[in-house]
Amino acid sequence: MSMEAYRKAASRLSPKLSPSALAQLGNSMEQALTDAPSSVYSIPESVRHDAFVVSNKSGTTSHPFEEAGSEVKNNPGAVIRSIGNARRVFLLNSSLSPVELDGLSHRIRALASNDAINSILVANPLEDAESNCDMSENTTCLSSFMEEGESPSRVSGGPWGDHLSDSMKTLLHENYGEGLAMPIVSTGYDARSIYDAGMHKHLDQLERELMVPLISLSKAVRGSYDETINSSPSKVPLISIPNGLTTDSGYSLLLGSYVLATHSTSLKILNPLRGLAFDPVGLSYLLPRLGWEFNQTSKEYSKACGVLLALTGYEANAEDMVATGLATHYIGSPYKLNILERALSEINSFAGQALRPKPKSLHGREQDDGYDVNEDFRNVAVGNLIQYISEYDVAKADEYGCYLRDDLDEETGLFLKDKDPSITLAEDRIQMYGEVFSELVSWGATFQEALLEPTVEGIIARLEEIAATKAEFEGKSGCEEDVMVAEQAESLVTSMKQRSPLALRTMHRLLQQGAETDETLETCMEREKTSQMRLFAKEDGDFVRWAESGKGVGLVGMKGVTSITKDKEETFSNWNHASVKEVTDDEVEEIVSDA
Repeated sequence: MSMEAYRKAASRLSPKLSPSALAQLGNSMEQALTDAPSSVYSIPESVRHDAFVVSNKSGTTSHPFEEAGSEVKNNPGAVIRSIGNARRVFLLNSSLSPVELDGLSHRIRALASNDAINSILVANPLEDAESNCDMSENTTCLSSFMEEGESPSRVSGGPWGDHLSDSMKTLLHENYGEGLAMPIVSTGYDARSIYDAGMHKHLDQLERELMVPLISLSKAVRGSYDETINSSPSKVPLISIPNGLTTDSGYSLLLGSYVLATHSTSLKILNPLRGLAFDPVGLSYLLPRLGWEFNQTSKEYSKACGVLLALTGYEANAEDMVATGLATHYIGSPYKLNILERALSEINSFAGQALRPKPKSLHGREQDDGYDVNEDFRNVAVGNLIQYISEYDVAKADEYGCYLRDDLDEETGLFLKDKDPSITLAEDRIQMYGEVFSELVSWGATFQEALLEPTVEGIIARLEEIAATKAEFEGKSGCEEDVMVAEQAESLVTSMKQRSPLALRTMHRLLQQGAETDETLETCMEREKTSQMRLFAKEDGDFVRWAESGKGVGLVGMKGVTSITKDKEETFSNWNHASVKEVTDDEVEEIVSDA
């Protein structure tokens, strides 16, 4: 039975079937006709406009790491819903189980090759931010515009939990800083759950059930528009809107065609606080090449910025990510997701984006079946839509896609040049951009010489020298900037010394190897995989010590609804080495050799 026959059979299914019955029937047909792995069904998919059925048949949790007798969690880590001609991936949990990672990679790869849709949209639900990350009462997984007038009341105990009042939001922003109410978008997987399940002790299982799915997910999200992955060439773009913090292997979900940063988007590498290095998602290849893909000014400081992100735990905000190419567009408000969803639902599918008729097939004349006369028109509407809702992109094009560098004033680069300056008042000038400033690039340029030292020990020593100048400049008029630089250097040193010395040296070596001109994303992923597995499995290694301690990685969260309290995770410090000086070259070589 062909895929065409499968589609015809699916189209005849009665609309009176319940969502659960329809989902079960669809899963059975998919498994029979496509040989889909069982992990696919850990990520439910629905083509119906119904409340999403996420509970298991047995009523027990689908999470493989839950202990017997623990609270049952009915929600999967992610679900997929049809929104017109687009598909939306809802990230319900910040971490996915290994089974869910594998299932999501298969789902995305299949959808990317589907010419009956126009795009794949990956985002954490906006309602996370509105309900203080409370997804406990999520019953719909519908996009916001689809919920209007069709879902239960959102006033109290609605489908997205208890919303924070405007006064409470104001209180949070004033007392805790803006952004603390934002969710964690994705950490990839839960490292402590890997330890609790004992997976770190079995390298074959660790590779098969965690590392390979991570690589598979990264490749599926990135797509293959020039080559074929498993006989399924990618056709439609994948769009990510990470409204919140993304860490470590969670970046695998930001490798798609478009990454739209909101004002709350950020990226942070926390694995060294767990005694781990890079997860196999290609960061050791990407970080030394920041700004290269879009020929940005940040490319001059790419290696320094990469070291800053990898070794110090520096948190890149939305402006930093767009300035370095880690995100492709800045959209500002996360609620533009609603506009994007509605518009994508109405754009023609990939197959329907055709302006020219297919050439006629004439007898006796060969026909090139591989030639697409409408190739130049495919995915253009999606790209134009994204440009329209964005404030600016990595190349600093405006919402109309116009690159205005030559038309902007030389002094600020923010305003259109005056055609006749004599009749235009300063306050009447047309401003095309707000002031876009990246602290990451600024600090990368400031500390470039120190960050490009050939050893981690050398980097720390140079930063300590800069930090020591604070006493010289403090209190002197006109030296405020020097004091700020010294304080930042001191902060970076403190942050590096909190991390596993072995993990830091391993990541530094991976960055150096990944920066070589003959490296590819795939070779770096393989090296990251091997190194990470060895750090996981090291007997009485730093990861094992961290996992047994029960401590976290220093993330700040909030608890309570009527009384909000800050809750910061305690970090671990009892590493095998007191400093990077104690880590020998042989130990590092043991981790990265043949990797």
